[in-house]
Amino acid sequence: MEGIIVHIADNMVIGSMGFKAPPDRDGWVEIGYDVVPAYQGHGYATEMAHALVLWALEQPSVRRITAECLPDNWASIRVLQKIGMQQDDAGEDMLRWEFPVREKR
Repeated sequence: MEGIIVHIADNMVIGSMGFKAPPDRDGWVEIGYDVVPAYQGHGYATEMAHALVLWALEQPSVRRITAECLPDNWASIRVLQKIGMQQDDAGEDMLRWEFPVREKR
């Protein structure tokens, strides 16, 4: 599932966001997003990532939500922190993040 981010006032596509693949057999999904540079720093990625995580938590097939970003991508790090993701693993090339696991009702 992937969607586009539209800035309504400017009538312009400013980015995209979605899951990189359907949930795997363990129920893990990875989110990904991008926002064009002119619209970065205005909270659009945070708003969309938060909505995406909330939607995913409601899906019975999703058990864990993850993300990756480069260690020097401070904007993405801040987005992931703001939506409540926790750094899970610090690899040499990528930082891995995870949304805290919650039991399904």
